[in-house]
Amino acid sequence: MLLHSCTTNPRVTDPQALTPSDFSLDITVVTAEPHTLAHMRSSRYVIFPDGALHHGDEEGWGPNTLPPRTRLLSSAQVSTVWGRLDQMGMATPKRADETVNFQLLPRPEEGSAYMIGVQANGEYWNFIRYIESDDIADPAFQNLIRLLGHYAWATDEGESQRYTAPTRYDVGANPYDRYRTDE
Repeated sequence: MLLHSCTTNPRVTDPQALTPSDFSLDITVVTAEPHTLAHMRSSRYVIFPDGALHHGDEEGWGPNTLPPRTRLLSSAQVSTVWGRLDQMGMATPKRADETVNFQLLPRPEEGSAYMIGVQANGEYWNFIRYIESDDIADPAFQNLIRLLGHYAWATDEGESQRYTAPTRYDVGANPYDRYRTDE
């Protein structure tokens, strides 16, 4: 009796298994004028291979600064970002721009500059778009930046006061007065 079997590998259907283990993403948005929309503000998003998401949108963020860590993304969230890059044709260097140092790019005098750097499978590639102030953002870039803004809790309202000092009430004498010595 002779049994036949397929020699091809089974198709991988788990999106988390498709994300490269060395995947990292670096997005910098530099604008000449202030914006309230999360994808139009001068900001920086960095995802490291361990899923650490760094985000900053205060004045002065550029390609040479690393914002503080905002949160740690789950492997499912990292694979969602990778899947979004794949859908937009940005998961391979085939359609990428010439690799340049983001720090050497000129700051836009008007409009915005979008810089996306991707590291995966031992390779690095980048995408750069300059957008005039009256143009709309590239839908692919806008989609990706809004996803990262959602993960980083960046809203279209801008930075809000997230911490309010607690209200202190006078509830009587200091309970530690009896332990203090008069000197």
